[in-house]
Amino acid sequence: MDISTILKDSILLVAHPDDEILWFSSIFDKVDEVVFCFMNSKSNPQWTVGRKQAISKLPIKNISCLELDESEVFNGADWENPEITEFGIRIIKKGISDKNYRENYYKIRERLRVKLINYKNVFTHNPWGEYGNEEHVQIYRITKEFQREMKFNLWFSNYCGNKSYYLMLRYISGFNSDYITLNSNKTLASQIKGLYEKNGCWTWYEDWVWFNEESFMRDNDIGRDIKLYGHIFPLNMIKEELPRKRFSKVFNKIRRAGGLLFKNG
Repeated sequence: MDISTILKDSILLVAHPDDEILWFSSIFDKVDEVVFCFMNSKSNPQWTVGRKQAISKLPIKNISCLELDESEVFNGADWENPEITEFGIRIIKKGISDKNYRENYYKIRERLRVKLINYKNVFTHNPWGEYGNEEHVQIYRITKEFQREMKFNLWFSNYCGNKSYYLMLRYISGFNSDYITLNSNKTLASQIKGLYEKNGCWTWYEDWVWFNEESFMRDNDIGRDIKLYGHIFPLNMIKEELPRKRFSKVFNKIRRAGGLLFKNG
């Protein structure tokens, strides 16, 4: 498969600032446009300020943001028995409201429609939300709805975590393994990670090491043709041994003491 073909008239759609370099480092600086959905975090207002500062200094020109508030539903789904809904994934944890999650579904649909017109290749999160992020799942579901309407090529990332593993397994039954594998851009990724860290809005692990390669699967109505077997596609597996709250200082101390293990490509 020719990379120039899949990058023709292409757009990268991600949930949060730093997702673009965590899961899409090989194409981040090659697509025609990058769109962020969520900018504002009410529980972490310093992220909002830092994200705006960092994005203004990213080494690409065509960037836009839907300027939405995060729905604050992280870790709200039952990832051992995940249930896909119209809005993304069902939120069931006590103390976590899905009201903002449902409202964001309609806001994203309205604002994304004009963004996706005339693009032939759309890159976004995968159906299981990489390591298990509810907003990543929501972005995929909405983009998939537009694909059926607009007929663009939909490509999603190959990252997976032990939390999202069960949901991922639903997408290998009868799966058409049409994918491309590219070298991760570790130099650019490290540069942008430093930019987010400098502005206090890096939300992933401090000592993260990028895989050597990452793959993108072309979505051809996955899950429609259910069979007793499935095609295994390349996965960049991430192991997290403890429940994770994004950018938790306490959790980072545990992690640095040896609580986590990562597989490095």
